[in-house]
Amino acid sequence: MPLISIISEYKKYLAIDANTKVASLNPFRDEAEQLYMVDLLGQAFYDELAVAYAAAVVATPNDPFASLSAPNKLLFPLIQRALAYYTLLLAMPHLNVTVGELGTRQHRGEDSDPAPRWKEEKMLISYLKSADTHADKLLAYLEANASGSNYATWFNSTSNTKKSGIVVYSTAIASKYIDINESRRIYKKLLPKIKEVEVRIVAKQLGDAQYQQIVTQLKAGTLSANNKLLTDLMEPIIAKRALYMQLPFMRVQIDGGGLWLYSDLDEVRKKDFLADKHSIEELREQLEGDEDDAIGFIADEARLNQYLLDNIDTYPLVKASGIYTSQPDPGPTWRPADPNPDDKFFVV
Repeated sequence: MPLISIISEYKKYLAIDANTKVASLNPFRDEAEQLYMVDLLGQAFYDELAVAYAAAVVATPNDPFASLSAPNKLLFPLIQRALAYYTLLLAMPHLNVTVGELGTRQHRGEDSDPAPRWKEEKMLISYLKSADTHADKLLAYLEANASGSNYATWFNSTSNTKKSGIVVYSTAIASKYIDINESRRIYKKLLPKIKEVEVRIVAKQLGDAQYQQIVTQLKAGTLSANNKLLTDLMEPIIAKRALYMQLPFMRVQIDGGGLWLYSDLDEVRKKDFLADKHSIEELREQLEGDEDDAIGFIADEARLNQYLLDNIDTYPLVKASGIYTSQPDPGPTWRPADPNPDDKFFVV
């Protein structure tokens, strides 16, 4: 059940040859939906949209949009634009090539020749960036507009990280502290590390009881004013540490506009575009910093610790945890929680 099926829909978003047949694009569209769209939307929401679109195609074959619901009329242009670019990205290397008993053959028309390889590579890079940009816009739209009554399947799924109980639950929060170009795809790559940092590092700065209280309030949408002050201090630590840990394993471009994450496509894995080892390490050093460097997570952790020392009576769960100790001279001190042997995770 596809999310785009007629050539006129492709032509809304792409400049493609007038003689292009939709049947020649269908295998690549199917692959793009499984590789990219299911990951973006989640399987359940993808299935729901595919059923709605199939019904619309039956009702009004020449204009499926006319039969979509009002919310889906707003959503489908975002889906189809990204999908159209991903489809062409996968299709371009194959459209004038066939494989058969005679081996791999390249074809040309009577009055046209295949584009030079360098032009095709530039178009692939352009399609990739456009596809990824519109994928980010699709996810940003869902994040801003989904609710219990609107796109409810996505809203209630694990794809909607706002209801997960984690502190850095959105692209917007992460982007306040790390320059990821407002990219939801980068955020999703960081999400496992975000969860790990919250549970194994930041939770031990607060004590498990205080951390669980914050998680419970975030899930219920009832975060207290005092805990909001805590999460404001936790957010930069989590975002910066997560990127610091994940960065060596990401295929990114680093430039004046921040980070750009490339999709997993071997065809465009070019050294000219990807950040080298030196650039990666330089950025990691900036993310880490030290206590004298106000922008790194080391200094952020020191600020969180000092805030708790100064306001410990406001947070009785932290005080009762034993992480905080009070001494008559020279005054309050901070004692990090001893690592649990079962954690199997230590920061050196």
